[in-house]
Amino acid sequence: MKFWFKRILISIVVVFLVALVGIAIFLLTFDPNAYKNKLEEIVYNRYQRTLSIKGDIELSLFPRIGLSLQGVSLSDRNSTDTFASVDSARFAVAIWPLMFDRFVVDHVAVTGFKAWLIRDENGEYNFRDLIEHRPASADVAVSLPGASAANSATTQLVQPTVPPVAARQMPVVLGNRTATGTDFQIDIAGLDLKNGEIHLFDKITGSVARVTQLNVNTGRMTFDQAFDVALTGKLLGDFPVADAKIEGQAVVKFNPDQQTYSAQKINVLVNGSIGDLQAKSASLRGNLAYSAYSEMFSASNVEFLVQGELGGDRPIKNLETSLVVPQLKIDRSQAELQVEKLAYRAKGDLPDESFDIAFDAPSLSVSPEAAKGEPVSGTVKLRGSNKTLGVALTLSGLGGDAKRLSLRELKIDGGLKQGDRLVQLKMTSPAHWDRFEDKGALSAMKGDVRIEDAALPGGSFEIPFIGSLQADLVKDELVSEINAVVSSSKLDFRVKATQLKDPKVAFDLTADRLDFNTIFPPVAAKPAPPAAPADGAKPAEPAAKPAADKAAEKAAPTRATTIDLEFLDSVDIIGNIAVGEVKVRELVAKQFTAALRAVDGNLLISGLKADLYEGKLDGKLTANSRNALQADLSLTSVAMGPLLQAWDQQSRLSGLGTVKVKVAAEGSTLPALKAGLMGTVQVRLRDGSVRGINVSQTLREVRAVVRNMFSGQLPDVATQFDRERSTEFSSLNADVEFNHGQGTVKTLNLISPVLRISQGTPASLDIVNNQLDLIINVRVANTATTQDGKELADLRNVAIPIRISGPFDKLGYQVQWKEISNQAIKDAVQDGLLDLLSNKAGNLDQPLFPDSPTPPAPKKPMDPVKSIGDALKGLLGK
Repeated sequence: MKFWFKRILISIVVVFLVALVGIAIFLLTFDPNAYKNKLEEIVYNRYQRTLSIKGDIELSLFPRIGLSLQGVSLSDRNSTDTFASVDSARFAVAIWPLMFDRFVVDHVAVTGFKAWLIRDENGEYNFRDLIEHRPASADVAVSLPGASAANSATTQLVQPTVPPVAARQMPVVLGNRTATGTDFQIDIAGLDLKNGEIHLFDKITGSVARVTQLNVNTGRMTFDQAFDVALTGKLLGDFPVADAKIEGQAVVKFNPDQQTYSAQKINVLVNGSIGDLQAKSASLRGNLAYSAYSEMFSASNVEFLVQGELGGDRPIKNLETSLVVPQLKIDRSQAELQVEKLAYRAKGDLPDESFDIAFDAPSLSVSPEAAKGEPVSGTVKLRGSNKTLGVALTLSGLGGDAKRLSLRELKIDGGLKQGDRLVQLKMTSPAHWDRFEDKGALSAMKGDVRIEDAALPGGSFEIPFIGSLQADLVKDELVSEINAVVSSSKLDFRVKATQLKDPKVAFDLTADRLDFNTIFPPVAAKPAPPAAPADGAKPAEPAAKPAADKAAEKAAPTRATTIDLEFLDSVDIIGNIAVGEVKVRELVAKQFTAALRAVDGNLLISGLKADLYEGKLDGKLTANSRNALQADLSLTSVAMGPLLQAWDQQSRLSGLGTVKVKVAAEGSTLPALKAGLMGTVQVRLRDGSVRGINVSQTLREVRAVVRNMFSGQLPDVATQFDRERSTEFSSLNADVEFNHGQGTVKTLNLISPVLRISQGTPASLDIVNNQLDLIINVRVANTATTQDGKELADLRNVAIPIRISGPFDKLGYQVQWKEISNQAIKDAVQDGLLDLLSNKAGNLDQPLFPDSPTPPAPKKPMDPVKSIGDALKGLLGK
């Protein structure tokens, strides 16, 4: 027994010495630079990439075997562009594991690593070929020098059948014995990467970013065994702009053979700006795992938290958002989904409101056999200075299986509180979704819309509805039909959307009757100012406002309503509208129809027709995304009095006739649209009246002033519009032309039984400042047939100009005596009438002749009354 033990021991020692001598001879005669060209050739033949090693490969033996490289770079596939480069790298190899067919790298130190990662227009990354598993097209054998020195022992490297990163798959021939992939392993005891850079380019999104100051440290790295990873770096971005620090730790495990990857105990922290996000703190913690073969993703104890601010068109301050996932598993190969206690929260402050979002999925399980789970719920709350919006969503009764999911009830409960108005929506429906056919539906929608407002009749208003909605992603379409009851009237709405990624929408809306006052009640009119007290008494002083109310009035800015039609650039809509009766305020239109088309930033409402106050409305409206609006409308045989009375409750014009409007404007606010108004308005009326002024009565009052100019008491002459007065006409023709909000009356012809009225100069209509300045030339044409004509017989054929001016809501008028086109009457007026009228109009509270009951002496020694009488006689040819 001792003999055999001694022989075995001697044999082991001899084998060890031979091996040791062979290794020593191999290392002393091994020249690593002899393999630079061969290594570059292997890389090019396999990957069509150029490997370049500019410096010498240095071999060191003590204290351990190591290789040092300088200036290493690798190109992109079939390109001269650099994919990755290293300034210097050192590999230290453990000797003892080599005796057992294990290649253990004690330590890898890399300095100045750079990589350029690119995603092309097709979504392919430029490193895909390096990680793909594919068979080699040919084996490449490399004869190592020094074989004769080691008793003719030869070592061959045969090209691996998979990428060289999977080193355990690398067959290695040692003498006449082959170490298979399962025998030969590569371990890296640790990696130390300093001052690295990774450049990122995305040609689809245009994103350009880079990670600089990258430092990575790992524990022992080997396949299918977990190892620690710690990294730090700085993220810089050009588009979107980014400047953030990154720190992270994790326990990583990967197996290229099985294509499984996992990261446990993840702890990643980001501080800084990333695009519009200014992150005070963004962190990710938890465990993640992914299998490429089974397309299985799992997560456990995941917490994703963000605190900071978000910029952009709608900036968010005090942003806080979190996603907590205790358990999540998605296995596409097995059609399985499992969720446990998933919770999402977000809150923050928008410029004019704050928001709060919550979503909870307590337990969900979906498999090919069954689908079940607890109710999923979500809420959205928005709070502003004058409005509050809340929406609650609940999905309950999950059933079916992975092929076809069903919900017993999908419930939406929402409310909008704005001022004194509350709008509530309640809707429920069963739902289903076919996973393989990619289609589903809300099969029986049922609900109602309730509006509460003190301005509404009865204080509230309800719109019950039923309907359905179907979505088919294979056909790429969505179809919905809604049947509702509005103001005891039936309403049907059908809509179909196709090409859902960039939807094209077609709809039809039909209704028996729509009363917009029940949905949008008119704003209550402001109380009229108190009437002036009689007998010249001083009007009562208004009650003093509290100081707080005065301060609020002063602080409240007057804000013009903004008009923004940019959304027209992104919509494609076609539709038809037909309503039996439409009511807006007091305006009523019957048999209303219109066709709508919105595409490429343009909106056209054509075929606009309605029965309107004994007449017809016809025309079209256009608009575009630049806020340019146009109207081409005509009213035919319309009763103008009832129309204007219904529109603004101030019917100043009546008659039956035609109105044609062809105008255009551009602007983002109502004042801007007024200032840019261009176009024409034509009015042709018959058998009507103009309320506010009675021209015949005004002439009679003027005539009375002339007759009583020296009596000491002049009769009153009206100078303000009065609704109790009106001028009747048999025909009225008017043409107004607008240029940048300024209107000019080009034509004004009014014919009444006694009068003929035309426009004079000025004849302007300023809709920007709501002002009118118009001179009308009045002639008495018929003095025989009416009492008015007989009373005005002595003014026949005299052109009397009357100036109408002032704000639209407070018009006044004056006879322009100086402009009367007759020299005789001008002389008579100059002799004293203008002075008297000036005194009369200037101070009605003072007596006409305060110092004496007799008239003052005339300027000329003549009888003024006789002078005016003679002038009138001369004018009349008597």
